[in-house]
Amino acid sequence: MLYRLPKKRVAMSVILRATVYAGALSAALFSTVDAMADDAPPAPAPQPVARAGYPATPQAQLRGGEEATGTPPPFDFGAAVGASESYVSNGAGIAGGSKSDFVTTLNFNAFIHDRSRLLSLDANYSFGADFYARGTNATQIYNDLQLVGVLQAIPDHLTINAKAFAAPTVISNIGIATAGNRVVANGYTNSYGFTVEPDLRFRLGTFARSETIGIYGSTFFSRPAGTGPIPPIPGLAGPENTNTRGAIQTFTGGEDFGRFNWSIAGQFEETKRKQGLFSDKSGIGTARYALSHEFSLLAVVGYDAVTNTIPLSRNLSGLVALGGFALTLGENFSLQVEAGRKYNDGSYSGSLRYNLSPRTSIIGSAVDTVSTPEGQLLDSLTNLTATANGALTSTQSLLGDGTPSSLAGFDPLAIGNLSFDQDIARYQTVSLSFLEDLDRNHAAVSVYGTRRTILSGVFIGPPTTESWGTRVTYSRNLNPLLLGNVSGTYQVDQELGGTARTFEADAGLSYAVSRKMQLYFQAYYLDRRSSAELVALSPLTGSLSDYKITIGVSRSL
Repeated sequence: MLYRLPKKRVAMSVILRATVYAGALSAALFSTVDAMADDAPPAPAPQPVARAGYPATPQAQLRGGEEATGTPPPFDFGAAVGASESYVSNGAGIAGGSKSDFVTTLNFNAFIHDRSRLLSLDANYSFGADFYARGTNATQIYNDLQLVGVLQAIPDHLTINAKAFAAPTVISNIGIATAGNRVVANGYTNSYGFTVEPDLRFRLGTFARSETIGIYGSTFFSRPAGTGPIPPIPGLAGPENTNTRGAIQTFTGGEDFGRFNWSIAGQFEETKRKQGLFSDKSGIGTARYALSHEFSLLAVVGYDAVTNTIPLSRNLSGLVALGGFALTLGENFSLQVEAGRKYNDGSYSGSLRYNLSPRTSIIGSAVDTVSTPEGQLLDSLTNLTATANGALTSTQSLLGDGTPSSLAGFDPLAIGNLSFDQDIARYQTVSLSFLEDLDRNHAAVSVYGTRRTILSGVFIGPPTTESWGTRVTYSRNLNPLLLGNVSGTYQVDQELGGTARTFEADAGLSYAVSRKMQLYFQAYYLDRRSSAELVALSPLTGSLSDYKITIGVSRSL
């Protein structure tokens, strides 16, 4: 496995083009209803973004998890509008509770799918606005964007890869929180990010292949209306704008080496932020020897130099030495495991995919990186991918037949979602998911854990924080026009010297009234129990609860 930096960035021209097209996501939206009513397969349409304030967009609701397998037209777009009314028990999402409120939400969803000889572009966009009848919050406006663009500048040689996201993100799981992730002041931020990667490839005969990748990316943030200028939780400064740049040069062995695969990579990445310059430079050699068609031995050796303007609490620069194996059984099972020394400490990484059937998969991963909280957002774009029919999802949410799970998708927030505290830290993350999409039943079960070791900055509590949890989601097509869903999440966050245990649940129904109109009902519940240390830390880090009941309507344009 090539030891390389996470991929990054989206070309601004691609973003502008997606924004122009973004006024259209659901023209094909409700044609699925007629197909379902006639027991025919659903019409091809990419899966749009699901905003936290309301259930999945109409395409996903009506498709009921049956991803189209046909080839979409080279150019496709659609749009839908909707409105909903909600009752929330804790309008401000603060510990100890606040006034209840009625929230009116207006939303707009759009998708674009564009394929030409040299350009591939897929984007989902959603816009939402929340209006509070009793004034517990200022009017909140938020955006969601997922975009993947690929330009073949010189076919077979130079490719420009671009990715982007926009999403409201919670600042901390132990601070202000709301049922259904409703955006409120002082607890959320509007986050935006993009990566652009020119990728130049050429062959050195049958001896080797060369790949040169340039990296540029940014994250930037805006505060929701009503947010105060002073951080409400001690030790949590909140997110800050960052810029990242870098390059990777890789030489990989060609056909001359038979069952022995090798690569040599030199790479650097620099992240510029208000606190200074964080830099990671490395030279890595990777070898893989196939003992058989199924089993290979792996070795990674090199040197990694990690520096920061303000020295880190311990030296991370040093030898990289990892060993492991890869096991591949046909097209449906692959396992890769590596362990050894990195960052002057023990390290492990790996991946698992087991396709029990074309529509049932078990997927796992183990990752060890050093980054900032904003860097974690950009790193997530590595997993954002577009399927052949234009659906945008995470590589960890793809089923065995290449279609995305209807109940799992892309989220820019890292697993565990630890707080935005501006500290450089080491993130060690493991996750395991079970995904299944059958004719009428759809399920997703995941377990995850993250250990974060703080290496710089000022922090409260021990330097090591942990987050772990599980999520279970199930939906069923009750009949061709009615879809039901239910999910539950339990998560434990240990940081800032205390522990918070959070339980979330939601359930709902969506009904296709006509070819173009849908009604939906959704209920959300959140309960967090904070330890005595967190209760004493800040008025916002104590125990809280909230529930939300929503009824809404959406219509394709």
